Amino acid sequence: MFLNTRSLFVWCLAALLEAEAASVSSKRKSIVLSESAPSNAGIPLDSFVSYSFELSSWPEFAGNLSYPNKFSYNLLNNIGNLQGSLPIARVGGNTQDIAIFDASQKTGLLGIVRPNISSDYPTIITIGPSFFESYKTMPKGTKYSHGFNLGANSSAARTATFASAAYACKAIGSDLAYWEYGNEPDLFVSSGYRPHNYTEAEYVEEWLNGTTAISSAVKAACPSLANTKFMAPSFAGVGPANDFFTLDPVLAWKNGLDQNDNIGLISSHNYMGVSTSPGITLQGTLMNHTNVVAKAGDQLREWAAIKALGDGLDPDVPFILGEHNSLARQGRPGLSNSFGAALWGVDWNVYLASQNISRSHMHQGTNYRYQSWQPIQTNLSTIGTKPPYYGNLAVAAMMSEPHPSSLLKITHLPASSANNSFYTAHVDNTLTRLLIVDLHTYNTTANNYTTSFPRP
Repeated sequence: MFLNTRSLFVWCLAALLEAEAASVSSKRKSIVLSESAPSNAGIPLDSFVSYSFELSSWPEFAGNLSYPNKFSYNLLNNIGNLQGSLPIARVGGNTQDIAIFDASQKTGLLGIVRPNISSDYPTIITIGPSFFESYKTMPKGTKYSHGFNLGANSSAARTATFASAAYACKAIGSDLAYWEYGNEPDLFVSSGYRPHNYTEAEYVEEWLNGTTAISSAVKAACPSLANTKFMAPSFAGVGPANDFFTLDPVLAWKNGLDQNDNIGLISSHNYMGVSTSPGITLQGTLMNHTNVVAKAGDQLREWAAIKALGDGLDPDVPFILGEHNSLARQGRPGLSNSFGAALWGVDWNVYLASQNISRSHMHQGTNYRYQSWQPIQTNLSTIGTKPPYYGNLAVAAMMSEPHPSSLLKITHLPASSANNSFYTAHVDNTLTRLLIVDLHTYNTTANNYTTSFPRP
C-alpha cells in the first residue's frame, strides 16, 4: 500500500531537497516561483503516465481471464490513484509487426525465439483469438491501444491482420482508446520488411489502405467503435531520413497521411541512445538535463514542422510519445535498471509535460533491462518492481489532478542546469507543487556526497 498523493509527493520532494543540499552545500540558488501558471506552461492530457507493452509480452504482463496478473493490476492501480487517471496501455512494439493472426489457434500466443536475431523476444509469432482476453484483466476503466501488423508484406498476412480486427474490438469494447497500424515503419528497410527504395508515398498508400480495411472490419463487427481513430505514424526517427531511419515523418504527413481524418494522436518514439553504442554513461547520457532538453528538442522540432505544413496536412491533434524509454534494444544492465535511470525518468517525463508533449508511454517487456516491473518469474529475472517504477510514481504524483475537471499546468523553471532541474505544477491556476531533481550521480562507496543525515 502506498501513501496518499500528498504524502508520497512530500516524501519524494524531501529526499530530492536533501540530495540537492548535499551536492551544493556551499552554494545558494534563487528559484523564482509564480503564484499563477505562466502562459508557456504545458497542459498534459489525462493519463499522462502511461505504458507501452511489447505485444509478445502482453499476455505475461496482463495474464488472461483464468489467471489475471494481479501484480500488474496493482501497479497500474497505484499510478492511477496518484495521478487521478489510469495509465493507457498501448500494446505493440517490434513484435506487433511480426505477429500473424490465426483464427484456428487455441493458444493465445505462440512464439519462437531465434537468438541470432534477438534473444529478447520471439521473432516468429502467431496469435489466436484468446490473445485478446488479456485486454479484460486490468483495472476497471483502463483504456487500450491495440497495434496491428503492417510489417508483414504478403496478401495472406494482411488478410489475417484485417480479420483480427473483429476479435480485437469485441474483446476491448468501450475500453478502446485508439488503434495503431505499424510500429516504426521508418525501420522497415533496416529490418528487412521492405526494399531499399521504399518511400514515404508508398508507406502512406499502404497505411491508408490498411486503416480503411481495419475500420471497415470494426464497423461490421462493432458498430459503436466504427469511428475509433488511430495513433500514428509511430516512427522511430524524427527526420530527415538517413540510411537507418529511411522515412521522414514530416514527408509522410506531407503525402497525405491524415487525408481520411482518422488520426487522433501524433505518435512519435524516442530513446536516449542505443544500449550497445560506445560512450553511453549514466551521468552523461541519462542523468543529464542538458541531454534531456536536447532529445526532447528533436521531438518538438518534428512537431513544429508538421504543424507548419498547414493546408489540411497537419491533423491538429495532440503530440505524444507512444513508445520511449532510456536506451534502445531493451536497455543496458547497470544503467537502465538503476535508480539513476529512475531519476532520469522523472526529469524526462516531467520535462515532456512542460513542453506540451501530451502523454508518455514508457515501453515494457518481459526481461527487458529498462522495464518498470518484471511481470512473471523467469530464469533471467524475478517478479518484482524495478527502479524505474519508483520514478513513474513520482511523475504520477507530480501530475495529480484532484478532480476530473481540474486543469493541470507544468512549468520548467529557468533555474535548471545540467545536473539539476526544477518544475512547478499549478492546479486550477494555483501553485500546488515544486519538484527539484538532483541528477548528480551518487555512489554509496564514495565519500564525495557525504551528509550528516541518513539517505532515504
